[in-house]
Amino acid sequence: MAHIPGFPSVHFGFEAVKELPGELKNRGIDRPLVITDQGLVKHGVCQKLLDALPSDIAVSVFDQIPENPTIAGVEGALAVYQENNCNGIIGLGGGSVLDSGKALRVATNQNMAVIEYLNDLSKITADVAPYITIPTTAGTGAEITFGGGIHPETNAPAISIRSIHVQPDLAICDPDFTMTLPPLLTAATGMDALTHCVEGFLSNNANPPTEAIALDGTRRVVDFIQRAVEDGSDREARLNMSMAALQGGMAIYMGLGPIHALSMCFGDSPLHHGTLVTVAMPAVMRFFNGKLEDGVLERFAEAMNLVADKDAGNRIADAVTEMNAKLGLPSTVREMGYEKTDVSRMIQEAHDSPFNLPSPIRPSMADYEQLVAEVLG
Repeated sequence: MAHIPGFPSVHFGFEAVKELPGELKNRGIDRPLVITDQGLVKHGVCQKLLDALPSDIAVSVFDQIPENPTIAGVEGALAVYQENNCNGIIGLGGGSVLDSGKALRVATNQNMAVIEYLNDLSKITADVAPYITIPTTAGTGAEITFGGGIHPETNAPAISIRSIHVQPDLAICDPDFTMTLPPLLTAATGMDALTHCVEGFLSNNANPPTEAIALDGTRRVVDFIQRAVEDGSDREARLNMSMAALQGGMAIYMGLGPIHALSMCFGDSPLHHGTLVTVAMPAVMRFFNGKLEDGVLERFAEAMNLVADKDAGNRIADAVTEMNAKLGLPSTVREMGYEKTDVSRMIQEAHDSPFNLPSPIRPSMADYEQLVAEVLG
């Protein structure tokens, strides 16, 4: 029996930010806190958002969200929220900012330490602050998802935050806010969207509507990511990559899989999540080759404009490897600068990850030994 989830409300397209004042009014938000990072302030992206707000909105800004989201970042934002008596949150940024906002919306109304509800998600209730997301990258899908990850400390493994109560209320996906994204981040976040599409598509929970969404998102990444990387001002490419990111976020409502399990076992480092999953995808596709039901990998290969035959998993792996090379992305985690050597810990963490649960095949410890070796390089 198929389960089709309810996604947050979404405004999509160029100039979608013009809908923000009306949405704030409709939700009774007149003292929002904008959470973002210093890079978006420096490049004028935050100011673009502030310029879209009417003069009667008493807006506060917290711009200290780190590259990978931390409890300290959430606590810093909470202090500003409380000091200014804010009554809603606007997350402006990539996955780190948007995940931080999910944790923040819980902290605003619940009298407990952030680590307390991260360690016991059952303590998260519906008593949360209103939350609107505006993504500035095209890949994470965090603008609509009900999960994320928060690091207790910098370089410590992330703790999952997953609850329907952290799902954003509204996403404003305006591709204009992605136009300043640098080429390498455009590439890494765009390939992150592709991994979301493939894992959502392959999930045991997938159903025809979510499969269609995942396959369409895949086609958009394949057709437009190179253009977006080569020319950040290409509006058609940026729009299609923003839609692919949104579709990837919808696809992973069905769950993730071994690609993300592998990426998390290297999470004790400041390495970029989108690049980690991109590096892991070819190994997992090779692992799946010839093991899944007839036609499954073939359909995904077809969406990538590849020959759809019994060797589809290997063809997908080779195509992703080639895409990464053309986009200037690494092929192994060692190339990314990862120096740790406790391989047994990596294998165990990947094997034990809950991301494996919806996978069509769950890799064994021996399988993960091979997968970690290949991804590590």
